[in-house]
Amino acid sequence: MKRILYLLLLSCLFIGVIATESCQSSKNSTATKMLKFNFEKGKGYDYEMTMNMDQEIMGQKMKMDMSTYYSMDVVEDDGDIKTVTSTYDRFKMNMGVAGMNIEVDSDKPLPNFGTDEDGNDPMKMLNGLLGAIKGRQFTMKINAEGKVLEVTGFQDMAKSIVDSLGVEGAKGQQMIEQFNQQFNEESIKDQFERVLYIFPNKEIKVGDSWEKKSSSLGIAKGDYNSVYTVTDIEGDMVTLDEVSTIKANEEGAKMNGKILSKLVVDSKTGLVVSADMDMTITTQAEGQSFDIKAKTKIKGKAR
Repeated sequence: MKRILYLLLLSCLFIGVIATESCQSSKNSTATKMLKFNFEKGKGYDYEMTMNMDQEIMGQKMKMDMSTYYSMDVVEDDGDIKTVTSTYDRFKMNMGVAGMNIEVDSDKPLPNFGTDEDGNDPMKMLNGLLGAIKGRQFTMKINAEGKVLEVTGFQDMAKSIVDSLGVEGAKGQQMIEQFNQQFNEESIKDQFERVLYIFPNKEIKVGDSWEKKSSSLGIAKGDYNSVYTVTDIEGDMVTLDEVSTIKANEEGAKMNGKILSKLVVDSKTGLVVSADMDMTITTQAEGQSFDIKAKTKIKGKAR
């Protein structure tokens, strides 16, 4: 049971893990704004993402609340592509499953629940994972549409985690390989594009719509088709409605999902000031079907 619980915690961390202020004038339905990813060089931006998820698998209900905090700083801008360093600042998660309630916080060490059948301490390993990820800095290159073109900085993360846990030999190598399958440049790219790849890179007005298509190759594999519609412009703030569909069919598993969101974006910088997202996913695998429902809130601010 301890081993299953540890693996479940680890999986939730992997899954969880996807999104200001300015002077405002009166509303104007005829106003137009240039809408693109336009973070300013030399400035920093902070995001807080909170997800509440409910699901039931094989009659077992699970509820999870997760908060992720990360910061972004623009270090280069060539006019077309911005180079941004990002840092994971904190993870918090509260999960109820199998009659148990477990709280995970990268700022607070987990209690010792004892060792498993192999003599390992799962909580020590999870604390090591959280400690290794917290404060980790990586670099992204992002274009005006918010498309993440490149991610670097994850090459030595797995090794540093294994070294911090004192795991050596074949077992250490196995941990590195498993970790690299989950935390890598592609999975991080997918995660950030859900917040950033939303811009038409052109002048917009109320009533305008545009479409974004992407394929996730990371943790949540699937094809995403998103339509964004401008519903309001007030000062520099642009309100968007998002309708996205998710489809995946791989290795005997099928997934269909929908995301409905309302986002408020600062048109001067492209900062997502706030976002409310409702996601429903149905997955079919090995003759069984289960549903996942999640609500995500994103808050962004300039430093």
